[in-house]
Formats: sequence, C-alpha cells, structure tokens
Amino acid sequence: MSFIFVIIAFIWQLFLPHTVLLAQDQSVSDLESKIVEYTKKLEELSKSKDTLANQIKIITSQIDLTLLKISQTEYNVSVLVKEISSLSVKIADLDVYLNQLSSAYIEQVTQNYKLQKRVPSFLFFSDASFNSWLERSKYITLIQKNSQDTLLSLETTRTNYDLQKQEKEHKQKELEDLEIKLDGQKKSLANQKSSKSNLLAVTKNDEARYQQLKQAAESELSSLLAAKFVGKRNVKKGEALGMMGNTGYSFGDHLHFGLYDLREESLSSWTYQNDIDASDYLKNQIWPMSDPIEITQGRGQTKYSYLYADKFHHGIDMVSPNKTIKTVNDGVAYFFRNAQSSLGNHVKLFHPDGKMSLYLHMQ
Repeated sequence: MSFIFVIIAFIWQLFLPHTVLLAQDQSVSDLESKIVEYTKKLEELSKSKDTLANQIKIITSQIDLTLLKISQTEYNVSVLVKEISSLSVKIADLDVYLNQLSSAYIEQVTQNYKLQKRVPSFLFFSDASFNSWLERSKYITLIQKNSQDTLLSLETTRTNYDLQKQEKEHKQKELEDLEIKLDGQKKSLANQKSSKSNLLAVTKNDEARYQQLKQAAESELSSLLAAKFVGKRNVKKGEALGMMGNTGYSFGDHLHFGLYDLREESLSSWTYQNDIDASDYLKNQIWPMSDPIEITQGRGQTKYSYLYADKFHHGIDMVSPNKTIKTVNDGVAYFFRNAQSSLGNHVKLFHPDGKMSLYLHMQ
C-alpha cells in the first residue's frame, strides 16, 4: 500500500498543472528599455524637418530598433524551446507511470477476484475458520482500497498527461508564430539596410540631390491626382488596356499596379494611400503583364520608400519585355490622362467583386 501512496504523491507533486514564471534578468529588462527609448526617438525624428541627414538618422534608428526587436524575439524563442523540451520529458515520464499504474491496477483487480473466489462467506464453522476468514476479508478490503487508490491515481495522471500535451501544443503554436514574426523582422532589417545604402547611393550623400528627388516624387503624385478623365468602357479579363510607360522619375519604363476596396459609385472617395495587399488577388485572377515579369519594387517599406511622403510604397512596380498591360479581371475601366505630361496617364478598373485595380505610368 505504501508503494501506491508514494507513487500518487510523487506524481501529484511533479505533474500538477502550474504556471512557469520566467525570471526577467537585467539584460532582458535593458533590452525592453532600449526598445522604448528607440521608439520614442523615432517618433521625435519623424516630426523633424525632412532633410537627408534626418532621413539617415531615421533609417539608422529603425535598423537599431529592429535589431533590438530581433534580439527580444530570439530570446523568447529560446525560452519556448526550453519549455517545450521540458514538457516533452514530463509527458514521456507520465507515459511510463501510466503504464506502471495500469499494470498495478490490473494485478490488484485480478488478486482481489481470486481471493474472493477462494473464501466463500459460509465457511467459518469453527473459531479458527472464522478468524481465518476475518483476516482474509480484511486483506481483501485492503486490496480493494488499494485498487481504488490506484484507479484514482490513474485518472489524475491521465488528466495531467492530457493537460501537459495540450500545453505543449499551445507552446508549439506560440513558437511557430514567433518564428514567423522573427522571419518578418529579419526581412524588415534587410529592407532597412538596403534602403539606407540605396539612399546614400542615389543621393551621393548630397542634400540638394535628395531634395530634387523628393520634389520629383511629389510632382509625380501631383500630376497623377491632376490627371483628367477621358472616358470609360467595359473590359474583359486579359484585355489590353495600354502600354507600359516611363514617368521620367522611374529609372525606366514600368507599371505600378495597385488594388483597393472601392466600388465605382465611390470613385470620388479614392485616395492613393488607401490600397490593400494585391498578392492573393493576383494569384486568383491573372497578372497585368505577361511573363517574364520582374518585380522592381514591392508593396510596403522598400529601398525606395523613403522618397514617399508616408515612407510606404502603395502598390507593386513591375516590368516585362512585353510592354502590353492587361486587365486582371472583368470590369469598367476609367481612363485618365494628363494633358501636360505622361506622368498621370493611368486606368482605374472597377470589378464586380467590389475591388478596384489601378494601372499607373502608362504611355
């Protein structure tokens, strides 16, 4: 009997669900403080005058902040890996104890059954027989009590086993999410470093050249917004809309493609910055240019995005040897042309599914 209670006490103490408290050492605390510090620094820099020197400071601070966040995520990943490893050991130990307890319970039930068969209740005509029967009855009662205790231990252990497995699955999902987050942070870091290198290369670290490029980008957007509507027509998926063009600021011919949640009747509420990620839509429809297609600038923070007012590229830039631009889906195409330059030549195409696709820099 003592063996059973020792097993129960040991398992209860070792595997009772508990909260793992992580000691936050000084280095982790310093890391979090630095993240807060660099976040505030970036907020202050964003309010500063838009000069090349300030842009370099902003990008450098973004790089430093991303490096800190990567260190923080890597630390959290290492903690989770250790927790998952510990849970795996506990689950394996629980499995062993479950097998041991199952064997003990089966043995006790079998022993109890055999003893009951061997000691009928009516065979105690003499004092000796009665005393023997009484002792055996006490023993049988003890065996039954041990069986009940073992069964309780089995149920407790099975519950803890299931809880530990659920906890491990939860931790593994957390780890997967953190690894995805870490991958995104590393990609952001690469883009930020590329952005800084490209900024220095394009401007040659010259303030006047930076302001000239910035003015050109602003002029392009102004020209786009000032483009005049020249007509609309119904089009089918894959139909030619026009030819890839060059705005004079794009370093060569290219198509800028954007996607928006916008219906035809809401055209007047369109804003350039209110685009959405077009990746899934293009996978489900067709691309606006034929293969081979080269993506020269993606959507988001890129090595050129520092030139835009909100430091974000709203759309996808692409080039192809075949300069024909095609509709990605059926819809109503609105054609716009700037009478003074080709900067604003573009098409807004409204689709039946409530999406609007945008095609910029056309000839």
